[in-house]
Amino acid sequence: MPSRVVQLSCLFLLVLGAAALPAADSQYTVKEGETLFSVARRAQVPVDVLSAFNGLADAGKVKVGAVIRVPAAYTVKKGDTLYGIARVFGVPVAKLLELNKLAQNARLKVGERIFIPQSGDAAAPRVADSVQKPARTDTPTAMDAVTPRAGTIVVWPHAGKHEPDNGKIPGLVFFGAPGDLVRSATAGEVKWAATYWTRGKVVIIKSVDGTLFTYGGNAELLVNVGDRVSPGTDIAKLGESPQGGGAKLYFSISDGSGRVVDPEKFFSAKSSS
Repeated sequence: MPSRVVQLSCLFLLVLGAAALPAADSQYTVKEGETLFSVARRAQVPVDVLSAFNGLADAGKVKVGAVIRVPAAYTVKKGDTLYGIARVFGVPVAKLLELNKLAQNARLKVGERIFIPQSGDAAAPRVADSVQKPARTDTPTAMDAVTPRAGTIVVWPHAGKHEPDNGKIPGLVFFGAPGDLVRSATAGEVKWAATYWTRGKVVIIKSVDGTLFTYGGNAELLVNVGDRVSPGTDIAKLGESPQGGGAKLYFSISDGSGRVVDPEKFFSAKSSS
């Protein structure tokens, strides 16, 4: 695997967290004979963290049929900070400290698991759709939007010519002009919005099913970590590629387990759903 694939995979791991634990909050229904303590062992989460995450005053009083929410977890890597982890997951540092019972000046250890609190009030998300979209001057094609069976609209991120991006991060490279608007391919939450040295400014958006959509080669970002976007939301403006050759959008998709997905097959599957 090319070394640069490994480098950008670090961004994917930062969002996904530990492979042995859920990449997003999950739920577990208490069965006969189980307790919060046995559920905690099963989920590999300290019982006090599980209790705090669920707002339980008495960990010993959990009824059969109760739905227990299990927090996502992230495994600390070299160079990580509490602030950086909180920023990527879109949660306040204070809540991160509280859930993990850490002091504000706590030193993180490589390999340590950090449990992620809820990202906030889902009923009042920060929406990036307020960015004014100019009228399209190109002619829409059949590739502009397709609708999968579930009814979630999927759109291509750029109207320009594209080709496979081989030898770097598997995906597609779209050719455009500086300042071209880059659109979110689907609905989701922004998990990364920052500069990555070989790809300019990068946006990573995580959809509800855990799929990660990465948009690189941008000169200006129009969204922030934690923003919730819709299909077609303007998320960035294209810039000159750090690797030369004009303005290029580097677009890649990875599923919930971190495996790279071929964008052409992804859109083809959605269009046939």
